[in-house]
This record gives sequence, C-alpha cells and structure tokens, in this order.
Amino acid sequence: GGGKRVRLTEPNGYQIEVVHGMAMLEPIALTRPAVNSGNEKLRRKGQLFRIQRGPSHIKRFGHFVIMSRNFEKTLGWYRETLGFRCSDEVYSGEKGNVVGSFNRLDRGKDYVDHHAFFCIRGDKSGLNHLSYEAADIDDIMVGHEHLEGKGYQHMWGIGRHLIGSQFFDYWSDPWGRVHEHWADTDVLNADTAPNLIERGPGTAGPWGQPIPQIFMGHASP
Repeated sequence: GGGKRVRLTEPNGYQIEVVHGMAMLEPIALTRPAVNSGNEKLRRKGQLFRIQRGPSHIKRFGHFVIMSRNFEKTLGWYRETLGFRCSDEVYSGEKGNVVGSFNRLDRGKDYVDHHAFFCIRGDKSGLNHLSYEAADIDDIMVGHEHLEGKGYQHMWGIGRHLIGSQFFDYWSDPWGRVHEHWADTDVLNADTAPNLIERGPGTAGPWGQPIPQIFMGHASP
C-alpha cells in the first residue's frame, strides 16, 4: 500500500498505526437490487427482487469501540493526538457523568460517518467491538442467517441504533472478539454540534431488543 507509518501507544496500551500516503485501490463493484420505497416506488421498474443467500458483503472497516477504566485520559488522547471530533455523548445521572462518547473524523466541510471511535467508561479496559459496513440491510439479514447456521455466538441485534442510526447485528468470533455488521449511518461534518443524551431504555434505539449485558460489559484483552 505504500506511504509512511508511525506507531503510537494509546493510554490502554494498544498500538495505534497511523499511515500517511497509502495507495488506494479501486472500489470492488457490487450490484444490489434497487429498493421501491418511500416516494420513489419505481426504482426497480419491471425487475424482480432477488437476493442471494450467503455471508454479508463487507464494504470496509467502519469504527472501533474501547471500554476503559481511564475514560477521560483515553478520550483526550484520541481527540488531541488523532483529531477526533465529538458527535454525541451519553451521561448517567448528572450531566457531568459522561459514560460514553461517540467521535468522528474531522474533515471540515466533508461529510463523514457519525463515529469512527466510541469510548465507554467501564470497570475494565479492552476492546468492546470492531465494526464493518455491509452492502445494505438485506445483506445484513442474510449474513445473520449465514452466521447463525455456522454456529457463531450472537451478541446483539438485529436492530436500529438511536445514536448514529445504523441498522446493526453483532456476533462473537471463536476467540471472543465481537464484530458488528451495519448499514445506513448518519453522516456529519464539522458544522454539526454534538448532543448530550441521558442514558436510558430509549438510547438503545427505536426498535430491536434492549442492550444485553453480555454485550454491554464486553471487553476483550
């Protein structure tokens, strides 16, 4: 891929690799059927809707989530060192007690994913999950059935996030790490102000199961 790489160590001991000047490959073509919905009911005129069964088609890595005993120090490091910008934060009880912070890339006027990094305050430190964008909602659904048939452990979903708005599905791999498939995120730029949201049942999302403790308390070494 080329470019120059710098290795950094963040407050929880993870190695962070920053790469500048990496050569980019052309996007891999992926044909998906158009969806007739909302005000655009004729996107798929004269065509039948056919989805092939199998694993989800991953487009790219989306974001990572760290739980940390050193919440303020960790959050400050990622913002000051990598320039992340706050999108939304969640508090518990008093507004000063922030327990989760969603942060995005700062690319000025350009629109980016709602978050590239989510930090959770916890009684242990570790990786909560890694997240990958799938082709679309149907792709996540057939991928869900594919993983279910393979006997993987399901961690949370399927549902729709309130914060970030992604359609999501979470699974554990055989080594205990958790991975998310998602589609349809909010996109923001530097003009969007952050929100402070009280933690409660509604923060899980408009539909889907409540956040299970097996997921919320997860932190891989």
